[in-house]
Amino acid sequence: MEVPILHEVGLIPIIYAFGGVLTPLIRLFADKRKVYSIYSLVIALVTTWLSFRVFEYVIKYKVIVYPFGGWPPPLGIVYTVDFLNAVYGLIATTLFLIVSVYNLWYFNVVADPSWLTALLLLNMAGVTGCIYTGDIFNFFVMLEVLAISSYALVAYFKKRRWALEASLSYAFIGALATSFFFFGAVFLYAGYGTLNIADIAAKTHGVDTSTLSLLSGRCIDTQCFANIVSASATAIALMLWALTFEAGIFPNNYWLPSAYTEAPSPASAVFAGIVDKVGTYGVLRMFITMFSPYASIAMFSILGTPFRDLVLYILSILGFVTAFLGAIIMAVQNDVKRLLSYSTMMHIGIIFMSMACLTSATDLDVRVTALTGILFHSLTHALGESMLFLGLGALATIANSRRIDSMRGYGRVYPVLSTSITIGILSLIGVAPLGGFFSKYTLFLAMIGTGMWVYAISLIVVSGISIIGYIKVLYTLYMLKPMKEVKKINLAIVDIICALVAITLIVVGIAYAQGYLFDMFKIGSKDVVLIEGIQKYINTVDQVSKLIIGIKP
Repeated sequence: MEVPILHEVGLIPIIYAFGGVLTPLIRLFADKRKVYSIYSLVIALVTTWLSFRVFEYVIKYKVIVYPFGGWPPPLGIVYTVDFLNAVYGLIATTLFLIVSVYNLWYFNVVADPSWLTALLLLNMAGVTGCIYTGDIFNFFVMLEVLAISSYALVAYFKKRRWALEASLSYAFIGALATSFFFFGAVFLYAGYGTLNIADIAAKTHGVDTSTLSLLSGRCIDTQCFANIVSASATAIALMLWALTFEAGIFPNNYWLPSAYTEAPSPASAVFAGIVDKVGTYGVLRMFITMFSPYASIAMFSILGTPFRDLVLYILSILGFVTAFLGAIIMAVQNDVKRLLSYSTMMHIGIIFMSMACLTSATDLDVRVTALTGILFHSLTHALGESMLFLGLGALATIANSRRIDSMRGYGRVYPVLSTSITIGILSLIGVAPLGGFFSKYTLFLAMIGTGMWVYAISLIVVSGISIIGYIKVLYTLYMLKPMKEVKKINLAIVDIICALVAITLIVVGIAYAQGYLFDMFKIGSKDVVLIEGIQKYINTVDQVSKLIIGIKP
């Protein structure tokens, strides 16, 4: 059996981390704005290429592994990548590449690009570390890296009172949330004697592993080092607090609008595009790999419903509330970045509404369709929302105000950028043939297949309500005349990058409709959801451990 060990996956977070730490040294040699933007762009190009390599290998081998330091799992940290995190990793690195190109313009208008560069790189180290890791404790460590750099990014404009207030609010609830995640990890370790995701999955599914169990111990029924049923239930409750906080799900999202609004536009784009998806990914990994419908450990009954399914139903209700709150509140916003922040809340809420389609009571094909829709909507939302933060953020910088009214008539002054913004908005609304339409349509089909007509209709209603806020932006850009003469500023870089994202939304929509992307996403999702896919995930890590310690097959 060929063991797919790929070093590239381990390099991605390391390159971001070292890039961020070494950024201040640039000031000693070439403290120029262009140097920072080019430095960031080179790192973004390298990591994006590496993530493409990782994605290609996952398509070929289904699961790939990288053991850090040559330590055998579960004794050492291991990165384990299947289709689920390969997609999120590719979204993350590609989005940062887009932001890095945008920074070629933005770094000319921001006061000190050196620290912004360092913080963005460290933030991406945290994001990709969380996404690619196959170890719960390492997930916690990288979550802390992500969170701390995020607090600093929100407070970047430190002379603004509201930026400091938003950062403190974010940091307070964030410190509490990550502490809960740590306590959840403690309960998992106390119960299972391991924090390796594949090893935990093996124990929850009763899969016999020759090497992982040799190093971490075997379980007898529900007893490992302690009762794993109670340990799992407690850990799920604690860890979900942190994951829903990071995703921005009600009631853990009161910090989100202010944080996304006060951060610099490149940081806001990263937050809306991928940072919130880290929480989504964590929830999916928990309930698709560790505690799947095939794992009896999390299927004990509460009020006549399996515990795992009950949690997913609760998450879907919270997603429902989040989606409606986001759509309604965004309609009355006058601050363009705050409007986009509530738009982000709405779309993450839509994704979490679909969590109820992943219960054990749902047919396999519907679960596969739901995961396909979740992954594709994560992609289309990341592209569309991030592009709006970049494009409208540039216009807000020019107007020296985030108020929508201050951008009156800018659609005619900057036609290329405004056209791209329009395409991004239409994709978020869900207009065919843009990618956002097909991602929402796939989620709609999953909800119908599950019999959740209320959610399916709500998806349409929420999208309709959101039109009010989006149309306000378009009406101001195109229909209103400027309050004063607008001096046109060169936005060639912003025009190009936003136009490329807009074209991408059109292309991915058409490719999905033609079946190219749909087939790839559905096959990949099926590989993740099937019990055979979970066994492949476990056995690949087990084979790597066996290879490292020298046990012959």
